[in-house]
Amino acid sequence: MNAHVKNPTAVDPQREFVLAALRTVCKRLEHIREEVAFHGTSLAIGAIDVQTAMRWVEEVAPGCLPIEVKATFLAKGWPLP
Repeated sequence: MNAHVKNPTAVDPQREFVLAALRTVCKRLEHIREEVAFHGTSLAIGAIDVQTAMRWVEEVAPGCLPIEVKATFLAKGWPLP
């Protein structure tokens, strides 16, 4: 009757592989979040300076720092890392 519907319990190696990859991506994102939080905490308590925090965040999460941050640094003449 439902021949066009695939059996969701059937093992599909390709699907299982992609699901495993997606789980890995989720773990990597959790790791990145913790790294960024660590850098924020380090900056907040004065353990690192602003340039170091920005450099570390760019290393851990490239491209995620809002462009407005760099634009503000340039507009105010603050040194970029």
